Amino acid sequence: MKEKRVIEGICALCGKQRKLSFEHVPPRAAFNNTPISVQNHVHLTDQTSHLYGKEMRSNKGSGGYTLCEDCNNKTGVWYASDFADFVHQGMSIIRELKTPSRLIKGIYQIKPLNVLKQILTMFMSTDKSGYLRSKTDLIDFILHKEKTGLPTIYEVYLYSTLSTKYRMFGFSWIADEIMGWQKWSEINFKPFGYLLAEESGPAHEYMCNISKFGNFSYDERVFVELTTGYLHIDSEWIGTYK
Repeated sequence: MKEKRVIEGICALCGKQRKLSFEHVPPRAAFNNTPISVQNHVHLTDQTSHLYGKEMRSNKGSGGYTLCEDCNNKTGVWYASDFADFVHQGMSIIRELKTPSRLIKGIYQIKPLNVLKQILTMFMSTDKSGYLRSKTDLIDFILHKEKTGLPTIYEVYLYSTLSTKYRMFGFSWIADEIMGWQKWSEINFKPFGYLLAEESGPAHEYMCNISKFGNFSYDERVFVELTTGYLHIDSEWIGTYK
């Protein structure tokens, strides 16, 4: 009998040394239930490595062993299904368009706080540097499901995309010609892309700021009208769009 794989490490959310479970980013129910090809920093930047320019296959879908079983289970129960519901609505809206326009307007019936906290959980999982794990105010906001009010130094932006190239960047300091140094983390997985900014502006003018989702109550379902920019991803690098 094949032994079950056991991976121990620091949980990207609670920061404790524990057995880690596979965290799908985004959740499996949000169109992340098929194998994908993945490139990390070694494949993209290390020209001395035999892996440079190559890809690896993830049969589980997009994600990694980043959260302990406790954090994975709790956030999954609290937020994941409501996030998946939001994503499926977004896919229906974008598919109704024969040709996606630059700006896509849609009305969603969602639980905004739950959606926002799942997005933040995803950002915690993609940040391999551990930078976000030091942000106790953000972790407290995620791990206390009833807590409202996203800490003011953070902004979360949303855009629409049908790009088949996925981008999942942990927190990075990006030099912008106009705005100077920006602190961004980005995830895109159709039909949406998400940008977390710390004391920084959006990476594109057509990104929709959804930070106020944090002002709703847990499990509060409302109708929300969103106008999202349609941005195409053809590069692995954060902050670049067509």
